[in-house]
Amino acid sequence: MEQSRIAIIDIGSNTVRLVLYKEQGAGIEEFRNVKAPLRLRRFLNDQNKMSEQGIQLLLEALKNFREVLDYHDVTEVECTATAAIRQAANKAEIFERVKNETGFQIRLLSGEEEACYGLSAVLKTMPVENGLTIDIGGGSTEITLFENRKLKHLYSFPFGVVSLKEQFIDEDRMKPKEQKKMAEYIKSEFGKFDWLSKAPDGVIVAIGGSARNLANLQQLKENYPPLGVHGYELTVDALEQLRKELSPLSYSEFEKVDGLSNERADLILPALEVFYQLSLHTKAKGLLVSSRGLRDGIVLERTKNGLWETSEDVKKNGIQRLLTVYGHDTEHHFQMMKLTEKMLAGFEKEGLINITKKERFLIEQAAALFYLGEYISSSSKSRHTFYLLINSLFDGFTHREKAFISLTASFTNNSTLKQYLEQFKGWFSKEDIQKMREYGALLKLCFSLNSSKRSIVQDLQVKQKNNQVFITVYCTGNEMAERYQSDKQKRHLEKALQTSVILQFKQKINQ
Repeated sequence: MEQSRIAIIDIGSNTVRLVLYKEQGAGIEEFRNVKAPLRLRRFLNDQNKMSEQGIQLLLEALKNFREVLDYHDVTEVECTATAAIRQAANKAEIFERVKNETGFQIRLLSGEEEACYGLSAVLKTMPVENGLTIDIGGGSTEITLFENRKLKHLYSFPFGVVSLKEQFIDEDRMKPKEQKKMAEYIKSEFGKFDWLSKAPDGVIVAIGGSARNLANLQQLKENYPPLGVHGYELTVDALEQLRKELSPLSYSEFEKVDGLSNERADLILPALEVFYQLSLHTKAKGLLVSSRGLRDGIVLERTKNGLWETSEDVKKNGIQRLLTVYGHDTEHHFQMMKLTEKMLAGFEKEGLINITKKERFLIEQAAALFYLGEYISSSSKSRHTFYLLINSLFDGFTHREKAFISLTASFTNNSTLKQYLEQFKGWFSKEDIQKMREYGALLKLCFSLNSSKRSIVQDLQVKQKNNQVFITVYCTGNEMAERYQSDKQKRHLEKALQTSVILQFKQKINQ
C-alpha cells in the first residue's frame, strides 16, 4: 500500500529544519530530518530588519531542502515560519524572495497557532489530561494551559533562548548577577497571568530541542535505560542540580559536557532558567519531556486515521503505529488478541488471577506486540522484541508502562526476564515482577496455540479442579503443531502459578 508522505519545513529563530514523515496507521513516522542551525534572530537589526546575510543563509538552506525533497520524491510540503520571521520588518521581501528562488510559499504562524500545534502534538502522543505545555524557541516561548485535554489558556511570550542570551549574557560565561537578572525578568513575565500560578496536576510538558537536550544530560547522569526522552520525567530537584552544575561553565567547557549538543552549548542556560523558574512558579513536580512538537502537530492534523479523545485512544494509536512500522501479521495479531481475551476471562472467572482494569489494558497491549521481533529472527524473537520495543517511541505511555509492556511482550523464561530487568533496578516491586511472569507465560501459551499461524483455535475454556487447571482448546483442523508447542510451553505458566496445567484439545463441531 502506498504510504502518504509529507514534509514540514520549520523556519525557526534558532534552527531551520526539514522533516520528512510517512503516515503509519493512526500515527506518523519521521524518516528524514535535516537541519541548519542558522540562528536567524541574530540577523535582525535594531529596526527588526533581517540583514542580507541572514536572508542568503535562509535561501541556501531552503535550496538544499529542495534537493532533498526532489531526491525522496516528496511533493506535499508545508513551509512554516515562526518568531524570527514574524518579527522581521522586511518579512514581505523574505516571502517573495523565498518563493521566487525556491518555490516555497511560507506560511507565517502566529504565536497562538504555534502554541496550539505544540499542544495538539502533546495531546496526541502523551498520557496527560491536565497541565501546562511550554515550547521554548529562539525568539519566543509558547505556554498553554489545558484541562480535560482541552485548551483553556495560551500565551506567546516575547523571549526565547537566543533573545535571552543576547539580553542577559555578555561574555562566554554567565555571571551570577546576569543569572539573577534573567531569573527576575522571567518571573516577572510569568507573574502577569493568574492562570499561570499553578500547573494542573503538577504537570508541565516541555517541547523542543532544549528540553530534549536537558533530558539527555540527566539520563546519562542516571545511567537511565534506553527508553528515549519522550515521556521522560525531569524533576525539579534534577533541574536545580543541573542549574548548579552548568551555570558556572564557559561555552568552551560546555562543549566537553557529555550529552550536550554543541550547537546548543551557549543556549542551554537560558532554557534551563526558564524551565526551572516555571516549575517553581507553578509548583510543578518538574518537566515531562516531549519529543513531539510543532511539526508533529501540523502533520498529525492531516492524518486520516485515529481518534484522540482520551488517553486510552492515544495509547491504542501508539500501539497501532508500532504494529504498522514493524509490519505485523494482521491475522496472527487478531488471533493473539482473541486467545488472550478468552484466557484472561477464564483465569479470572476461576479465581486464578486478580486483574485491575489498568493491568488488563497493559496486558492486551503486550499481547498485541508479543514476539514482534519474530520478523527479524524466529530463533531470537524474545531478544529482538525486547530491543525493538525498548528503543521504539511509545506514543501515549509512561516510561514505566513502556518497560512493563516490553518485558511482558518479550517473555520467554524467568532467567531471561531477570536478565532484561537488570537495567530497571528499583523500578518494579516483587509483585510487579510476579505479574510479568504470570502474564508473560500466559501470552506465551497463547502464542503457542497459534504456532502454525493458521488461527485454527476457535475457542477455549478454563476450569480449576483438584488444584489443577484444565484448559480445553477447541480447534478446526489438525492441531498437531499447536498441541506440541503448547505442551512444551505450559511449564512456564505452571511455574508462575505454582499449579499444574492440563491441556485438552477437541475438534469444534460447526452447528
